[in-house]
Amino acid sequence: MNELRRKRLESSIVRELSGQIVRRRIKDDRLGFVSIVGVELAPDLSRATIRVSLFADEAENQLTWKALRDHLNWFQSEVSRNLRLRVTPRFELQRDTTIAEGDHIIDLLEQGEHA
Repeated sequence: MNELRRKRLESSIVRELSGQIVRRRIKDDRLGFVSIVGVELAPDLSRATIRVSLFADEAENQLTWKALRDHLNWFQSEVSRNLRLRVTPRFELQRDTTIAEGDHIIDLLEQGEHA
């Protein structure tokens, strides 16, 4: 698969997953605030690594992470159905902490300004 097509498919998967979470198509109280940061497809489309950021305290993030993992097959089937994919990549979750790390750096810089 050429690079451009793969990038388009990655973007489509991000939009689809984000839409499913935003529209709350999954009725699970464990789902907290989640952001789909990106998707990386394997060159052969056999798997898709979904990078997610979680925005709560660690206890709530653990519940949200478990809920996402529990519903991973459902996400995969919905994306396949809605995007009409012949071959559905196997979804894998990866926690992305770059936003939280950036917030921490900003907090440190702000503390330095007030010192």
